Amino acid sequence: MAFYLKSSQIPELKSFSFTERAQILLLATSYMTVPDKFILNMAKLCVLAPIFIMVAKFEEWWMLIPMLIVGLCYPLITNPIQLNLAKKHLGKAIKTFNAEKADQSET
Repeated sequence: MAFYLKSSQIPELKSFSFTERAQILLLATSYMTVPDKFILNMAKLCVLAPIFIMVAKFEEWWMLIPMLIVGLCYPLITNPIQLNLAKKHLGKAIKTFNAEKADQSET
């Protein structure tokens, strides 16, 4: 199983533009099961919780540095998890996207 860091690395999405990939991933994420969504949300919570704890205990200016580091790591950690969980549903999402695209071109 390959681990993808960005959507352009997924073979099924290589033929699509950036905005089309984003729409397809949004569809694939909507098809995710409850346990997959739970895993994704827990990963997001684990990254965001230290930021909120640091904000609550903010005393010195130097505390901004770890807060910024954790904030910048948020998409670096959660995006690959989201991509790999949504990958299971890409086939269905691509079919839906192409059907919607065909419907729009007809009208």
